[in-house]
Amino acid sequence: MKYLKRLLLIDDTDEISSAFISAFANDDFVKLITSSSDFDDLKEKLRYDFFIIYIHHDGLKTDIHLLVDFLTKRLNYIKPMILAISSDHETLVSTDLPGVGFLPKPVNIKFLHQQALNTISILSTNRSINDVSHLPGNYAIDATLRKKIEAGEKFVLVYLDIDKFKPYTDHYGLYRAGLLIGFLADILNYSVRKYGLKNDFVGHVGGDDFVLILNDYDYAESIGTEIIYAFDNNIEKFYDAEDLKNGYIEVLNRKGQLERFGLISISIAMVSNEHVKYSTTDAVYKRMMIAKDEAKQISGSVMLCDTSRI
Repeated sequence: MKYLKRLLLIDDTDEISSAFISAFANDDFVKLITSSSDFDDLKEKLRYDFFIIYIHHDGLKTDIHLLVDFLTKRLNYIKPMILAISSDHETLVSTDLPGVGFLPKPVNIKFLHQQALNTISILSTNRSINDVSHLPGNYAIDATLRKKIEAGEKFVLVYLDIDKFKPYTDHYGLYRAGLLIGFLADILNYSVRKYGLKNDFVGHVGGDDFVLILNDYDYAESIGTEIIYAFDNNIEKFYDAEDLKNGYIEVLNRKGQLERFGLISISIAMVSNEHVKYSTTDAVYKRMMIAKDEAKQISGSVMLCDTSRI
């Protein structure tokens, strides 16, 4: 099932609704939702995943200040782009509506459609950026891998995560765990620049999970080796002296008992299409999870290269 990019059009007069519906009719990844400015109707249709909200100001039954205030309060988690369309452009521009852009009428629907698709692409990528590692997230990861599969290009999908990361976070707190995540992100960027190609991809799934999408098989193991070396030789900086001396930390488990955890390490699993042809990203991810689980069974930092020919 495709992930739909949702747009909202608020039009009390239905003056521009039909033109919008026609413009987006052939975009199977975009869903246009129309509504009046009636708050009860909006409550039923409003979602957190809207990318753009268009407001047809002319003939609006609700005061635009109240409407924008309602929208921003209801969508306070991730704000979409809000654009007001009106023939009275000068009045709208002079109106104090922070965070709202304006489109003058008459609207060139073909131009607006193209700009909307461009904006969706930019917002999708930006929403995917992780605020700790500053790396692109799941949307960009999936799009990058899908393009490679569809183009029949070589790829190596590298999955990395930190062993015993949760106990570390419970012991040292979110701030120091965030520093550790940033440190790993720096290692990944450095290692890929050192051994890889300039269009290799470095992404952050979330938490302590990272992904590399490399363009060739030949240097993948060199990158993995560099990552483990840099990680293991610097990890002591992220421990207090006493914990480092002990070689473990103590954390309360779910039973309320102190449990000892050794120093963190990193697990790396690699899956490529060198010997297996994958037709979907799901097939690659499923194989990756098998390789990842195998890597997690080995203590200490480890790199597992999947050489499956089946």
